[in-house]
Amino acid sequence: MAPDKQVFEFRRQGNVLILTPNGPFLEFRDSDIRNAYNDAYRILSEPEIKHLMVDFSQMDYFGSTFVGILVRLSKKVRSGGGEAYLCHLTDNMKQMMKTLMLLENTKTDCFWRQCDSCEAGLQLLSENAAD
Repeated sequence: MAPDKQVFEFRRQGNVLILTPNGPFLEFRDSDIRNAYNDAYRILSEPEIKHLMVDFSQMDYFGSTFVGILVRLSKKVRSGGGEAYLCHLTDNMKQMMKTLMLLENTKTDCFWRQCDSCEAGLQLLSENAAD
């Protein structure tokens, strides 16, 4: 692992935090993962951030540690009335999230919506805001 490689890249687009994991968590130390989660949670606590989008374009696998982070972050976003989107999911990732009942399952407060790209997700969020 390169010492300067971050667990997550953060980008703000209006009131949306776009979080991009930079590869499988196996590449990072536990303390780095914990710090990255804390950074994401802190940003989601800022009043100007309402929604979260996770961009999987740099990742092709995730395990239970990341699922736990996704659950906690989605609950945080939903508690503030926001939406949570996942984009660039592989077919295996989609299947895993559906099996765990975390994708498109509106009966829980930790579900995620899925979109093909960040641009598509941002478009959906702006359309929903206009309603």
